[in-house]
Amino acid sequence: MTSTNPNVHGVNQIARILNLSVMKWIKNTRFDLREDLPITLGLFFFCLFILFYGLGGVALFEPTEGRNAEIAREILLTHDWVTPHDNFIPVLDKPIFFHWLIAIGYKLFGLSEWSARLPSALAGLGSVALIFLLARKFLGLWEALWSGLILITSLQFFALSRIVIFDMPLTFFITLSLCCFYWGANSDSGLKKRVFYLVMYAAMGVAALIKGPIGVILPAMVILPYMVILRKWFLLRELDLIPGLILFLIIVAPWYVWAEIRNPGYLRYFIWEENFIRFLTPHFGRTERSYYFLEVLAVGFLPWTFLLPYLIKAQWKRPINEPVLFLFLWTALPFLFFSFSYTKLSHYILPIYPPLAILTGETVARSLKNRSQNKRWPLWFPSVNLFLLLAILGVAVYRPKILPYPLQGTMREAFHGIPGVFIFGAILGIVWLALLTLRPIAKSESSLYLFCCARFALFFCIAHSIVAPIALAYSSKILAQKAAPLIKAEDQLVIYDNFRSSLPYYLNVERPLWVVWSGRRDSVMESYYIVEKRPQPGALYGKALITFQEFAELRKTPKRNLLVFVKKKDIPHLIGKSDTPTDTILDFGDYVLMSINDSDHGRTRSPAG
Repeated sequence: MTSTNPNVHGVNQIARILNLSVMKWIKNTRFDLREDLPITLGLFFFCLFILFYGLGGVALFEPTEGRNAEIAREILLTHDWVTPHDNFIPVLDKPIFFHWLIAIGYKLFGLSEWSARLPSALAGLGSVALIFLLARKFLGLWEALWSGLILITSLQFFALSRIVIFDMPLTFFITLSLCCFYWGANSDSGLKKRVFYLVMYAAMGVAALIKGPIGVILPAMVILPYMVILRKWFLLRELDLIPGLILFLIIVAPWYVWAEIRNPGYLRYFIWEENFIRFLTPHFGRTERSYYFLEVLAVGFLPWTFLLPYLIKAQWKRPINEPVLFLFLWTALPFLFFSFSYTKLSHYILPIYPPLAILTGETVARSLKNRSQNKRWPLWFPSVNLFLLLAILGVAVYRPKILPYPLQGTMREAFHGIPGVFIFGAILGIVWLALLTLRPIAKSESSLYLFCCARFALFFCIAHSIVAPIALAYSSKILAQKAAPLIKAEDQLVIYDNFRSSLPYYLNVERPLWVVWSGRRDSVMESYYIVEKRPQPGALYGKALITFQEFAELRKTPKRNLLVFVKKKDIPHLIGKSDTPTDTILDFGDYVLMSINDSDHGRTRSPAG
């Protein structure tokens, strides 16, 4: 019996339209389910493993991870979604959007390292998906597959996708904006163009909410030269500049205006000092050599670094087509832009990794398709790099003096639970998988690709087991766990002439620690904003940033017992000539926890750690 229900008929019509749309998209992107789907799913599950396995099993690194995770935690404590706070002190060095993402993760999944790192991991996965789709449409399946594998296994991209840092979500939204621009510019449908361009403007808006004007500057410095070089002036008419600007302002303006109202002078400080002064002058003290980012790229793009000369040579020999030109501009112009900046930090160039991965992936895929030469030889380079990295780690365990002094004990501890036989076996395993990629057993490109994935997965398992104890040694997690049983609700926590960014997070404090400092540094708590503006917590919490002189007066007549985290080398300065009674109740690593004016003699002393 045929249904006459109009609702059912409407649903069927919608389903038919959606089905035709999906089939048209598959046809346009040349997506062959039999060929594409299995190997594409293989890349997807490999990325899931690399990005999410053990994501919460590593303690928060000092200072960046601890600071960002704590700011998000305090959003939920203070219910303030406008002004970021660290140790309950307003810190407006960066916009708040990234911390919103972490706070939402805390809401959904609870307070943990995993929740804090989730936005970065998802942004890393999204970046791989975007470059896969871009390369698949304009270059081909295997170009897309190799591009995705190269991006996710590049050392710096992989590392930053697993830590709590602004730059990975920023990279995702910059990548989204540039991909949408190129998709729109090469679309035949007027409706599709408009949708792609509007998404581009929205992505720029979110990028500007993550890290400020750079979210617009980087895409613009690629798009404008692309139009000039190819003389595509007609794109200016297609870009819907007025609707795009309105959408951009709708996304960006509310928070910036609200933040300025709540914190007068914020916009001038952030736009002028945190962006223009940071770029044009050495005011922030993070100057490096002019070729600094070449060194960063050489290490950060491992194990694919040694393919870069081959990439340049291969591209130089043939005419550069339009997609490759766009990718070269996307790689080279931001790299040059940051190279001219006075302030240089290694993660600044992260947005160039997606296009560089596509260029490298296209070169590898082209080489493997060339039957006139040994098609597998480019894969020797990553194999050799992985082998060397593991060999160096193995030597470091048995000859730790080759490492910087702070890492010597940490590396021994990291390898303590890993038998030497396993390390040796892992090295042999990587060598064996490398050889398989070069022998006839890898007859198809699919087998070759899977062998490469297996090699990287094995290396990742070893690297993760090493990084976890190293992170623990450079975090405040154990210090907080040992101190927590000794702290009472009425105690005032103090950190003297230092700041451990993850300590408030792991202690789960609900009021500020007193941060005792000289008052003369360029930055405190990793913030230039705090030094310049000297903000303090609200009246509910009282003062948090205290000079040495102020602390000397406060400790004479404290309203509550003071528990002071202090480095052992600073103990003489803390005690000074004061007659105030002090007692060491915890000794752990470089720190001790001292009690000042403690009338409770029943407090349990913790042994040295």
